[in-house]
Amino acid sequence: MFLKADGTKVWLQSSPSLPYLSLGGVIETSEDYLVVRSRLLQVYKRHHGLACDDAFIIWDEDGGTLLFCARPDKNCALLLLGEFGRSRKNGTPSAILEDLIDIVDTSLSGIARHSGATIRLQIVKPELAIGTG
Repeated sequence: MFLKADGTKVWLQSSPSLPYLSLGGVIETSEDYLVVRSRLLQVYKRHHGLACDDAFIIWDEDGGTLLFCARPDKNCALLLLGEFGRSRKNGTPSAILEDLIDIVDTSLSGIARHSGATIRLQIVKPELAIGTG
């Protein structure tokens, strides 16, 4: 996590400017975060280079990556990096959004199953990470 100029917190920290979509929420469980984290580490590869220590690669194809980021206070986010849908066939005007919803839903179900916790999304925000180095 790092702070933007306006004081709000964002998940991603990157050296170049990088737009991304953030779906923020909470991990709902009575278990300690370290238990949830250890379960996720058994299933998912970690992604390094984020301000958040715990970022897991959930989906990676077609030039886009979906990461699950979590913090000890049980706040979490799904981050969509890169592009989504460029290689998909054109269909209905909402086909790309429907595909994205399916991937998010499938991903959240898998994360919940593997972590033993409920993941509750609360907000969707487009973000821009700008490195300071």
